[in-house]
Amino acid sequence: MLQWMSIDVKENMKKNKNLQIIDVREPGEFAAGHIPGAVNIPLGQISSRYKEIDPNRETAVICLSGGRSSRACEFLQSVGYNHLHNVMGGMSSWDGPIER
Repeated sequence: MLQWMSIDVKENMKKNKNLQIIDVREPGEFAAGHIPGAVNIPLGQISSRYKEIDPNRETAVICLSGGRSSRACEFLQSVGYNHLHNVMGGMSSWDGPIER
């Protein structure tokens, strides 16, 4: 698993139209504000919903601060996902566009 900062996500959103963003926060946190186009799969549901994530696409995984997304990346790696990037600092450090 690679680590990305907020700037890396923004740059990849611009140049990589195939980038998928998985937000592993709880639905209420997600509804309060998330990266445009992000898909909400809470950490507690990742083991039952991971097949909703395309294993062939570059994937940024985000939470509030980076802890839950790191655990999600570890799980996804254990089931064979390779193109994973944990977003360091999570939404707490996100300074890009927000969708509600």
